[in-house]
Amino acid sequence: MPRRRALRTWWVALALWAAVTGSAQATETDQYFAIDKPPRDSLAVLNEKINRDILGALDLVNRRASGEQYSCQDVAHRIYQRFRISGLHKIELWAENSPRIDRVPSKKDHARFRKHFSIYRNERLWDWGLSFGVKATFTVAGVHMGADKLSHFFQSGWKYHQRFRELMAEGVPEREALERIIRYGVGTEGGTLGLVTTGVFSFSDLEANYQGFLFYRSLCQEEDPRLLKTAEGWQLTRPFDWREYVSPQLDETFNNSAFTPKRWSEVRANLQRDYCPRLDSDTFVEHYRAAARYPRSVDGFNTRYVRELIDRGEVPRREDYSIWAACGRSPPDFTQLAAGTSGSAGPGPGEPSAPAPRYETPRFDEALFRPRLEAGGGGFQNGGTGWNALLRLRFLLHETVGPEDTWDAVRTPEYLLWASLDGHLALGSGPAGVTLPYADLRFTPVQRRFELNNAATGEELAVGVVLLPARLTRFLALDRSLGVEASLAGVRGRLGRRFGERQRVGVFASLALDAAGYKSALHPSDGEAFRGVHAATLAVETGAELLLGTQLRLGLVLGGSAGLGLGWDRGGDGFSAPSDLGAYAEAQVDVTRFSRLFVRGQLDAFREPARDRTLSTPALLGGATFRF
Repeated sequence: MPRRRALRTWWVALALWAAVTGSAQATETDQYFAIDKPPRDSLAVLNEKINRDILGALDLVNRRASGEQYSCQDVAHRIYQRFRISGLHKIELWAENSPRIDRVPSKKDHARFRKHFSIYRNERLWDWGLSFGVKATFTVAGVHMGADKLSHFFQSGWKYHQRFRELMAEGVPEREALERIIRYGVGTEGGTLGLVTTGVFSFSDLEANYQGFLFYRSLCQEEDPRLLKTAEGWQLTRPFDWREYVSPQLDETFNNSAFTPKRWSEVRANLQRDYCPRLDSDTFVEHYRAAARYPRSVDGFNTRYVRELIDRGEVPRREDYSIWAACGRSPPDFTQLAAGTSGSAGPGPGEPSAPAPRYETPRFDEALFRPRLEAGGGGFQNGGTGWNALLRLRFLLHETVGPEDTWDAVRTPEYLLWASLDGHLALGSGPAGVTLPYADLRFTPVQRRFELNNAATGEELAVGVVLLPARLTRFLALDRSLGVEASLAGVRGRLGRRFGERQRVGVFASLALDAAGYKSALHPSDGEAFRGVHAATLAVETGAELLLGTQLRLGLVLGGSAGLGLGWDRGGDGFSAPSDLGAYAEAQVDVTRFSRLFVRGQLDAFREPARDRTLSTPALLGGATFRF
């Protein structure tokens, strides 16, 4: 059951991601649950992760810089891309899946937590605002925070940085520019990243945005920049350290959120039920005392200015939505609480006592452009033709920066360019002596893509946006000699388990959706053509594979597709909505890494309502392919 729920969550996330590509996803977090079960501190692991990604970005820039000049801001943008691509936040997904990060609740307990213990639980049939879930809590330098703060730090922080540079270039005074970028963040929390979607206005998100801005600003600042151009290329002058940016302002039990009335009624009821009876316990008192005594060496401009906006009535009153308000009590005097004698202050964000560790640059694949050609031959048979020579072709070209080393069990390789040409061509004599009785070619020219691979478990998630996918078909058996489809865009998704060091069995499922575009079909019977719009094509595929020994692999793939067009058929009754349907099953045997035997059965169907007919034909393909 948890596995099925996880699959369903991924598919919902994929669908919503497709609708909001290019925007940050609105997610929430619940630190109350972690107060009496704090996770182990992940400061060292997260410091190493961020520094490795920065060094990896610099390595790629320096390798590509032959004959090109990169400005510091160009390099900063490349660093930003290491943490986000194609609408997804790689660093957030990594933190949620990496075994190096101790999280509360754990992955196996997360579904139960969300249903029974989260402050956001409710009786709604479906809570659209929390479709992306409630994030787990982890600890950084003694501060509890959710994984969503990482995406706010690196994504929204970059937007702050870009807006700030634009304002300064326009001659806006620095303080006013800082106020305006914070107002921009306030607008997002009051809109698509907050009240409008999740019903939550997160003050901690605003703090993460601002601290991320400070990080990006530090890369190329005039005095003591983190990035420096040398004879050997761009270098990092000092390592990233979360203690420069972390404070209890990122903990939503200390810097609590505001809510819409409906969301607040649910959250308040859960706080009253679960936490008001425990508010005076030693664990809770010590938690708030440690937060109150935490050293305040981070830049606090955001906190002070947001306080001004609250006092002016431009931002919801945070105090009205605190745990103290929910429990009908006055908040404690945090200054007096900080002066208490019990407990000790949490680790501060100041300079570390020991020398900064040296971080290694991840090792990348040598070839950034990696073409692969798969070609094979076999037999083809359909109605009215005999066996024909078959050419099966698949060509891939992608630019990848996937690390070779094994420091991360969870890896997030980038696919910035992904192109493919694949399909089938059958050569032989058809019923009318035509030498090309069958063709089905698909061209996917560009795909911005994201992948998350877990080397320990074999799990894989891949999503991407395709620009201008096209299909060329020629079916004599379906009485349609030529068909062309060209879509404007599409979305692809793949979820499964691949071979890892411990896996012998792999399963996967994929989904493809092509959006509206152009479509035409020429019919040889009367020479007339359908011309119109390709409304949409949906394709699904699932399969399993079994590895026997080191080379032998058995695979089974099942798939199907459905496409709809809207337009005018001059050979029929005018307006028409033709549809294409297809299904196939393919058995595969890989004898070596470079060769594959296959047998494929498929059924293609074509519905022409303007002509009131449905045409269908079975086909059998078999042969071998070779990969280069």
